[in-house]
Amino acid sequence: MKIEIASSSDIPAMMRVERGEGYARLVGRWDAEQHASAIENTSCRYYLARDGADIAGFAILQNVGSENQCVRLRRIAVQDAGRGIGSRLLQSVLKVCFDELGAHRVELFVFEDNERAYRAYLKNGFVEEGIVRDIHRDADGTFRSMRLMSLLRTEWKRPA
Repeated sequence: MKIEIASSSDIPAMMRVERGEGYARLVGRWDAEQHASAIENTSCRYYLARDGADIAGFAILQNVGSENQCVRLRRIAVQDAGRGIGSRLLQSVLKVCFDELGAHRVELFVFEDNERAYRAYLKNGFVEEGIVRDIHRDADGTFRSMRLMSLLRTEWKRPA
């Protein structure tokens, strides 16, 4: 698996990944305009996981270059969950955050009912800081709570 910076020409492929069955409820999804705006924002970075020529997954980072050195992992999504691609992508993205972007802290929000992602984040050293109540509003108007999790540079274990 190869990790690379995404470009605006990759947006349709990333949108196909985040439109996989069940993903809207687990990680959310944006339309093409939202992705186009974010990918051009200097404080955002998009990374792709490639399996050969195919896009196996992607990650979105926000707050890159913030004075607090706190990068937010906005979204991580993979084509075929359960094959370890998400874990490898997460480790690669953390390496970028800490080694290349100079992050002191990486934080994320994960929906309370996304147990697979929650366990993966715990396994990779993230600490749950608490529940942020009713922070997200679904398209049907339902509010949902999310867990705030973080990983500090001093807690990160570099892959061998």
